[in-house]
Amino acid sequence: MAPSPTGWAHLGSARTALFNLLFARHHGGRFVLRLDDTDLERNRPEYEQGIYDSFHWLGLAWDEGPDMGGPYAPYRQSERLDTYRERAARLIELGAAYRCFCTAEELAAEREAARAQGRPRYKYSRRCLTNPPAGRTDFVVRFKVPEGETTFTDLVRGDLRFDNDEFGDPVIMKSNGWPTYNFASPVDDVLMDITHVFRSEEHLPNTPVQLMLVDAMDARRPRALAHLPVVLGKDGKKLSKRLHPEARLDLFREEGYLPEALLNYLALLGWNPGTEQEIFSLDELVAAFDVDRVQSAGAMFDREKLDWMNGHYIRALSDEELARRLRPYLPDLPEAAIAAAAPALKERLKRLDEAAAYLAYLKEPPPPPALKDGQREMLEAAVSRLADVEWTPPAIESALEDVREAGGWSRGKFLTPIRESVAGKVTPPIHHTLALLSKPEALARMRRVLT
Repeated sequence: MAPSPTGWAHLGSARTALFNLLFARHHGGRFVLRLDDTDLERNRPEYEQGIYDSFHWLGLAWDEGPDMGGPYAPYRQSERLDTYRERAARLIELGAAYRCFCTAEELAAEREAARAQGRPRYKYSRRCLTNPPAGRTDFVVRFKVPEGETTFTDLVRGDLRFDNDEFGDPVIMKSNGWPTYNFASPVDDVLMDITHVFRSEEHLPNTPVQLMLVDAMDARRPRALAHLPVVLGKDGKKLSKRLHPEARLDLFREEGYLPEALLNYLALLGWNPGTEQEIFSLDELVAAFDVDRVQSAGAMFDREKLDWMNGHYIRALSDEELARRLRPYLPDLPEAAIAAAAPALKERLKRLDEAAAYLAYLKEPPPPPALKDGQREMLEAAVSRLADVEWTPPAIESALEDVREAGGWSRGKFLTPIRESVAGKVTPPIHHTLALLSKPEALARMRRVLT
């Protein structure tokens, strides 16, 4: 997995990293994290740290990487510049690459001429291969695309074939001495002995050139490549840092998604186990993962399905564990109150950050509601009965049920004025809602409405 630290870690990147991890673990391999950090203008240290923090939070653990080293260190491309320059120089010596001295204006004129002639795809004229301009010192290095075709088998898309004539000679080293992605990546794959490459399908057009470069270096290609389906937003477009900032990975943490729930959901974006099972631990995903069941079509991100899955994982937590995970989202409540609220919230929460709205009434009473027909009688009966009740959720629930049956009221109509008087419209189950307040405070709030 080779993300670029040019933005915050993203949902799509996490899904690609997960599939790499599952495949590596399933086959007893090693999962490698690299950093493609050659974009000098957009790289930021905080983005790099964000990749580590977000991936670790999600439960993704790599075996080699910039933050931990490994047998093929360094794992940042910015720390491997001499290697790329040496490889480029060797390709020039072999006649597989050449220096190009053309200016940006000259290249723009070539592109405009191609458009004017109706050519569907611009390819560099190879002017500098045969007749380089004299007296210039600034140059880039271009790879000389060989004749013929490039074929490979994709683990998701099957046998693929590309006519090399479709590709112009790509720049592999920029004039500042830094490599392009399409050069640094295959060099790293070769020197790090990468056997399998899993990446998004948007990189599929890059793959033929990268394989040509591997061949030109007289090196072994990766054993297999897999181009994964893109993750799509509701607009049908690929999730991207620019178009979908809401898919930033750390936002899911802030919004109260459990990492194990998000990991489970991501695994099902573009892959299915061939069974009806939807809930998987990481170990179960490793055991079940089969790249043959990765689909080629784009996978739609469904927030409602994620919410359902997250709610399932929340309900599976013990009360003690749920209280522990709720603490960052309820900084103003004492631990005892959070512990008492955890079982009350468990059945209601889809995300942990919703707890604050459910428990806001503990800090401040709601505005007194205007009682409608019959609600005063219901509230008076509830206050009278609750005054002599032991203040525990089971006792409160039993007492309120006795009052409701005696009055012949429906549950919804009877509980509404109690809930709105004590806490507002959004609350945990009513017997927990009341029990989380002291008995005097709960009764005082109901009596306030009756005065």
